[in-house]
Amino acid sequence: MAESSTQSNSKPQTLYPGKDAVVDRISSLPESLLCHILCFLPTKESVATSILSTRWELLWTLVPKLDLDSDKISSSALSLDDVDVEVARDIMFAHAVSSVLVKQECGELQTFRLRWEIWSDGWQVFWLNKNLDAWLGTAAARKVKELDLEIVMYDSDVENLKLPPSFFSCRTLVVLKLSGYIDIDIDIDTPSLSFNFPSLKILHLLEIVMPSIMYSQEHSFLRLLSGCPVLEDLSFTTTDFFEGEYQLCVPTLKRLSFGETDFNYSDYELEINAPALEYFEFYGDLRDIKFYEKLDNVVQSDVYISISKYVPEGFRRKWVFNLFAALNNVKFLSFSPRGTEWHNLGNIYPSSFQNLVELKFKVNGCSWNVLQDLLQKAPNLETLVITNGYDSVESNLYWKEPQYDPANLSSLTSFYYRGFKGLNDEVELVKYVLKEARVLKTATFQVSSGESKESVLEKLSMFPRCSTTCLLRVE
Repeated sequence: MAESSTQSNSKPQTLYPGKDAVVDRISSLPESLLCHILCFLPTKESVATSILSTRWELLWTLVPKLDLDSDKISSSALSLDDVDVEVARDIMFAHAVSSVLVKQECGELQTFRLRWEIWSDGWQVFWLNKNLDAWLGTAAARKVKELDLEIVMYDSDVENLKLPPSFFSCRTLVVLKLSGYIDIDIDIDTPSLSFNFPSLKILHLLEIVMPSIMYSQEHSFLRLLSGCPVLEDLSFTTTDFFEGEYQLCVPTLKRLSFGETDFNYSDYELEINAPALEYFEFYGDLRDIKFYEKLDNVVQSDVYISISKYVPEGFRRKWVFNLFAALNNVKFLSFSPRGTEWHNLGNIYPSSFQNLVELKFKVNGCSWNVLQDLLQKAPNLETLVITNGYDSVESNLYWKEPQYDPANLSSLTSFYYRGFKGLNDEVELVKYVLKEARVLKTATFQVSSGESKESVLEKLSMFPRCSTTCLLRVE
C-alpha cells in the first residue's frame, strides 16, 4: 500500500527532445572502434553515414577498406537511350571511384575490392583503363594488403583491361584475387620488368587472360609464380594452356585449386612441385598431371574429373592412377567421376588409403566400379556420404557386391545418402553397407522429391543390419 501511495504522488518526469529522449551512445565510441564497424559495410553505405552528424562526416575517409561495385550505381535518373545509359553508368562509376580515392588518400589501405561491369566500347575502355592504372597506383602507394578485382564486360570485341606493369612489384600485397576480363602479362622482351610480390600468400586467378607462348616455358602465369616466394594458397583456371609441358614449382604452397571453366582441348602436361601441400582440388577434364614427389602432408582433396572419350584408354587409366597415387595419404576425400568413360578403366587405385576417414562420392550409372574399388581400399573409413548424380546417361552397369573381407567398412560409423531414389543399384549398395558396417551408428537417407519417406523407411527397415545400434533416418 505504501509503495502504491508513493507512486501515485510522484510527479511525472519530463523528457526533453534532443537531451533525454535520444541517447547516441554509438557516436561516443572511440574513433578506432567506429572505423572498425564501418569496415563491415560496402563503401557506398559507409560514405552514407557522413550525413548523420559532424562526428560522422569524415569517419569513412579513415576506414582502411574500399568496397566498390558498379552494379550499385543507379542510372534511373538518366533520361537517355539504353546504350547511353550504360556508357553514362561506366563514367559515373569511374568518377565515383576516383572521388573516393582522392578523399580517402591517407594512411595504409588494408583492402581494396572493386567489381566493375563495363558496357562501353573500345575507345571508352581505353579511357577506363587509364583510370584503373591510376586507382591501382594509388592503392600500391597506400601499401594495400588485399586486392580483389572483378571485371565483367558485355562487349566481346573489346580488349580486356590490363593491369599496369608498375603494380607487378607491389611489395605489401598479401592477398590478390583477379576475376574476369583482365589481362595479366609482362612482355618478355622487357627484362627490366618482372613480377615481384615478396609478401603475397593468397593468389586467386579466375577466368583471366594470361597470354603465353606456345611450346614455351615463358608462360606469364609461371613467371608470376616465380615472383611469389611465400605463396601458400593458389587457385586458378587452365583454359589458356597450350600444348606443351609446364612446371609449377611452389615449395611453400599449402592449398592448390585449379581446373577448367570452359572447354580446353589442348593436351598439356603439368608437373607440380609442392611438397608442403595440405589441400588439393581439381575440376574439369583430366590431363597428364604429375607430382614431383608424394604428397605426404595432404589432408583434404576434392576432385571432380571428366575424362574425354578422345583420350586413349591407356592414357586415361595412367592419368587417374598417377593422381590418386599422389593423394594416397589423404584423410578427407570428395570424388566425383563424371561421364561415361569410367566403367572400363579397371582398378585405378595404386594401394590402400590407410588414412582416409571421410569419403564423399557422387555416383552415376558408370562409376559404381570406381566406388566399389575405393571402399575396399579404405579400411579405416568412418564417414561415407553418397550423392546421386544420375543424369540422362543410361547404363546397364550396376553395383556389384565385393568379395567378403572382414576389414571392409569395419570402422564406418556414419552413412548418408543424398537423393535416394530406390533404384536397384542404390538398394544393393545400401544392403551391402548395412550388412558389413559393424559399428554403424546412423544411416541417413535424403529421398528425392515424389518419394514417400514412410515407404522408403519401411523398405530400409527390412534390410539386415550388422550393427544392433544403427539408427535409420529418412529426410
